[in-house]
Amino acid sequence: MHPIAGVIWYAVGRFYEAQDGSLQDLGYFAHLGGIQPLFNSHHPGEASAFFTFRSEPFTARKLHNGDLSLSLDATGSFTLYLNREPCGDFSRPETFSRGEPIATFQRLSAVVGTSVGPIGTNLFSAALISSSTFHFQGKDWNLERLMPHGITQMGVASTTVITPPQGFKAVTPFVGSAMAVGGNVRWP
Repeated sequence: MHPIAGVIWYAVGRFYEAQDGSLQDLGYFAHLGGIQPLFNSHHPGEASAFFTFRSEPFTARKLHNGDLSLSLDATGSFTLYLNREPCGDFSRPETFSRGEPIATFQRLSAVVGTSVGPIGTNLFSAALISSSTFHFQGKDWNLERLMPHGITQMGVASTTVITPPQGFKAVTPFVGSAMAVGGNVRWP
């Protein structure tokens, strides 16, 4: 018997706000559906990650409810990459999309992010819209086999802004845990 859903990835990333107010998120995976190894050294982190992700730029609307700040992020897509020679560097966002594209997801509705004090959370679902087979560590993989119906991710973010690289006005770190969506779900 197969479970309806299970944890499929742990993502470590950052939200980047450009000078024009547009946003994007990017990062790497600390767990990805049982694929091993995820890092090319004994020092896991963005510089040694084989698997990264990066979203297309998007916009967000801000709402307030007392001391809660809400962000409604527009629907959009993000792509996962295999970096056979890891080179991720949070001070250079373009390094997270240099690899071989292996899957693209489409967020299905506005993402609601809520923050109070030093912590923010968000929750979203995304459908797998494309996936390609790739050879890694002696095996053929295709993320369509691991998450054919997409994912639902819960994220936790810091609201403390860290020093942004040139071209950006704000950067905040986050982590996300995603579950594969079960087969009986029908996306609108």
